[in-house]
Amino acid sequence: MSVIQYLAIAAAVYCICSLFVYFIRIISLGKPNDLSEKSGDTGKGILYANTTAMLPQNKESAYLHIPSYATGMLFHIGTFCCMLIWILSFFPFFNNWICNDSCYHLIIPAVLLFTCVSGYILLLRRAFSKDLKGLSNPDDYISNAATSTFQLMTILYLCMPSCKIIVTLYYIMCIILFLYLPLGKLRHVIFYFAARYHIGFFYGWRNVWPKHED
Repeated sequence: MSVIQYLAIAAAVYCICSLFVYFIRIISLGKPNDLSEKSGDTGKGILYANTTAMLPQNKESAYLHIPSYATGMLFHIGTFCCMLIWILSFFPFFNNWICNDSCYHLIIPAVLLFTCVSGYILLLRRAFSKDLKGLSNPDDYISNAATSTFQLMTILYLCMPSCKIIVTLYYIMCIILFLYLPLGKLRHVIFYFAARYHIGFFYGWRNVWPKHED
């Protein structure tokens, strides 16, 4: 492995350790303490909060913004796919495949192009929408730009795996993303699950979630 790859691994280890610290802090807080009388099933509430409740028709306003909701979903899927590709980039069989295959491996960057464009669309929408500009801070722009550029560099890496400049820039972008991830809103990769657990517990305890048929 090259020096830049070792640095990328070091950045990833720092990122994982930082997120693990956040995870331990969340666990140490224990379960929610609801003083009301229990009237529902918290298990079903938590399951519902992490599954059906995430559908746009069950969210407060997402059903009014289906294109934005779909764009965001594509963006998140692309990010997780790029994370998987980063892991695979350290395995010889994967690098041999993208270097020697002349066609099929290009399907992956072609699909990722849609998710990458989705990220930049969301970034531009945030920058030019009057409503979103008032709700945004620098971290919102940095997080979006870093993740979108990470996807873009993944696409270039898959298309030109033999280009040393592209490969170097790809791992530099990975390092930047991993170093920034625990510092800004991207750390919601950990807090998301805690938040959905708490909201599912609360509404499940009070028998509001999941919805029941009459």
